[in-house]
Amino acid sequence: MAPLVAAIAVSVFSVLQDAPLPVWIISLVLTVPIAFWATVRGLRTMARRMFSIVEPYGQCRMVADDRGAASTGERVSFTVDWTVFREYLETPGLFVLLGGDRAAGVAVLPKRGAQDPAAVDRLRAILDRNLKRL
Repeated sequence: MAPLVAAIAVSVFSVLQDAPLPVWIISLVLTVPIAFWATVRGLRTMARRMFSIVEPYGQCRMVADDRGAASTGERVSFTVDWTVFREYLETPGLFVLLGGDRAAGVAVLPKRGAQDPAAVDRLRAILDRNLKRL
């Protein structure tokens, strides 16, 4: 998103300033890669910070039913009601639960934790009953 915003900003300011075409092209060639690099760096930094927050909790076990999901870890346990999440999406290796209006949370459920493919299908059915699929 940031490279697109940078390209639009450079284009608008170049048009408003009546910049010659070579200046406009050079500005785009320099701005878009820098914006892309900054976006990737920011996402990596965010991922490292999130990992450093959850790493002390250790390995977790998650159990889901129609009431919600319960997570039990080495140092902490908690239960989350399905009303906390509004929708979910599925990737080849994960279920990603996205928070609703009052919660900006995200939960990631790796499929590798399932005992067999039928367990993944059961979890998908529970999620379909309780959340909107994206």
